[in-house]
Amino acid sequence: MRAKGQVVQNNIMQNRVNRQSVYSTTSNHQTNINPQTNSNHQMTNSQTHIVQQPSMHSMTDGRMGTIKRSNIEQISAVNSSVNMSDMTLKQAMEFLSHSDENYQQCGATFIQHTTYKEESTKQDVLKMGGIPALVTLLRSANPGVSQAAAGALRNLVFKDQANKLEVQHCGGIAKALQLLKESDSTETQKQITGLLWNLSSADELKEEMIATALPALTENVVEPFTCWSDKSTNNNIHPDVFYSATGCLRNLSSGKKKDREAMRVCSGLINSLMSYIQSCVAEDNPDDKSVENCACILHNLTYQLEEEAPGCFSKFQPAGRKSSAVGCFSPKSSKVQKEISLDAVRGMPEESTPTGVNWLCHPKAMQTYMSLLGSSQKDATLEACCGALQNLTAIKGEGSSSMSQLMVQKLGALMHLRPLLKSPSPGLQKTAMSLLGNMSRTSSLQTSMAKQILPDITSLLSSTPKEMGNSDDTITSACNTACNLMFADSEVSKKVVDQNLVLAMADLSKNASFPKGSRAASMLLHTLWSDKNLQGVVKKLGLDKSFFVNDYTTSVQKSMQFSE
Repeated sequence: MRAKGQVVQNNIMQNRVNRQSVYSTTSNHQTNINPQTNSNHQMTNSQTHIVQQPSMHSMTDGRMGTIKRSNIEQISAVNSSVNMSDMTLKQAMEFLSHSDENYQQCGATFIQHTTYKEESTKQDVLKMGGIPALVTLLRSANPGVSQAAAGALRNLVFKDQANKLEVQHCGGIAKALQLLKESDSTETQKQITGLLWNLSSADELKEEMIATALPALTENVVEPFTCWSDKSTNNNIHPDVFYSATGCLRNLSSGKKKDREAMRVCSGLINSLMSYIQSCVAEDNPDDKSVENCACILHNLTYQLEEEAPGCFSKFQPAGRKSSAVGCFSPKSSKVQKEISLDAVRGMPEESTPTGVNWLCHPKAMQTYMSLLGSSQKDATLEACCGALQNLTAIKGEGSSSMSQLMVQKLGALMHLRPLLKSPSPGLQKTAMSLLGNMSRTSSLQTSMAKQILPDITSLLSSTPKEMGNSDDTITSACNTACNLMFADSEVSKKVVDQNLVLAMADLSKNASFPKGSRAASMLLHTLWSDKNLQGVVKKLGLDKSFFVNDYTTSVQKSMQFSE
C-alpha cells in the first residue's frame, strides 16, 4: 500500500499511460537468387492507451543480391538461340507465354534480374501484363520455371503495393502456397517464403493470408523445422526458409484482433515458436536471426491477451480469496495484501507442458523472456521480450498483479531491466520503463522496487529529456513510476530527492514539447510538497514552494482529482 500522504491521482495518470505494446513488424523481405540479407525490421510501438489498436510503426525491406552473371550465362546456354545479355523486357514478356519451357525460364529469370537492378521495370511488367503470366508459371511442371517465376514475383512485389494486389487478384497466394507444399527444392522454398513475406506487409492481403498462409506455413515450415524429435516429420527445412516464414507470420501478427485470435488457436504455431526460442537459449545462441521474428510474433500475440483470452489468466487468481478481514487486519490493509500476493505467487501453474495459447502467459515463457533479456545483444529481441512482459502486466487487476510478482520475486526481472533504462535505443528504453511502470502498481512490490530501481529512475529524471530518448511516453512512465515507488518507502525516497531532481522536474513541467510528460512531472512536484513524510526533506533543499505548487501543478492536480 502507498505510504500516508500519497495522492491517488498518480494512479489515475499511471493507468492511462504505456500499458500495452505491440511489436509492429511490417517488414518486407526482398530477394533474388543469391541471398545477401539486409534485414532491418526493428520496430516497436508502445501503446499509450489500452484501447489503442496495433499500428504499423515502421516498414523495412531487406534485399537480396542480384543474379550472378554466371547464372545468366548458364540459363542462356540451355538454349543457344536465347542471348540473355541482349534480351529486352518486351522479349522476356513474350518468352513467358512461349511453348518452350527453356524460353519461359529465361523470360522469368530476366524479369527477376532486371526488376532487382531497375526499380522502374516493376511498373512496366505490371502494365504489360506480366504478373498473371508469372503467377501461371508457378504451377509449371518444370521446377526451374516455377522457381524462376517465384523469384521474379518476389522482386516485383518488393515495396510495390500495386503489384502485391495484382498477385492476389491473379490467385498468386494460393498458387504459391501449393508450390511450397509440393516442392522439395530449398531454393524454391526460399523464393516462395520470401514472396509471402513481401506480400504479408499489405493490409489488404492479410485476411486471405491469415486464412491460407498461416496454416500452410505452420504445417509445412514452422512445425517441421522446430520439431526435430518427430521422426515422422519432414524436417529438411533450410534455416533461411524458416526465417522468411516467421518474417511473414511476424507481419500477420501485427494485424487486427481477429488475426491475433486466429494465430493463437493455430495448431502447433505457438508451441513451435516457443520451442525454437528455448532451444536457441539453451544452445547459447540468443541472437539467431529467427529468434527475433519468433519473439516479435509472441509479443504481438500477448497484446490485449487478458481481454481477448481471459481463460489464460484464470490460473493466476489467488485461490479461495475472500473479502473478509484476515485476523485483525482489514481486507485493504498492507498485511492482507501481502498475504494475498504471496498466495498468488505460490499458486502459479507449474505444469511441465503448456500448449497453445496457454504458453503466452505461462511462467516458463516469462523465464524464457528473462533469459533473452540477460543474454541477447539485439535491441529488437530485447524490446520484443519487454513488450510481451509489458502486455502481460497491462490491465490493472489480479492477473497482472500476479504476473508482476512472479517476474520480480521469482524471476529477477529488475536485474535485467536496470541496464535497459540506459539503452541508447529509444524504443527499448521506453518499453522497459513502461514494464516497470506496470509492475510498480502492485503494492506488495513497491517497497522492494523502490530499493532496487528508484535510484535509477530518479537519476534518469534528473538528466535531460535527451537521455530519455526525447520520448514523451518514456518521461511520463518514469515520472509515474517514481510516484508509485517514492511514497512506498520514504527512507529510500529521502536519499533520492535532491535539488537536481526537483529542478529537472520543474523544467519538464513547463516543457510544451512533452505534453504528457509535463503533466506527470507537475503531479510529481505537487505531491512531493504535499506528502508529509517527504515535506521536511523537500523544504531542506532551500527551494521556494512555487517550484512545487504553482498555477500549473495545481491545475494538473485538480484535473486528476476530478478525473478520479
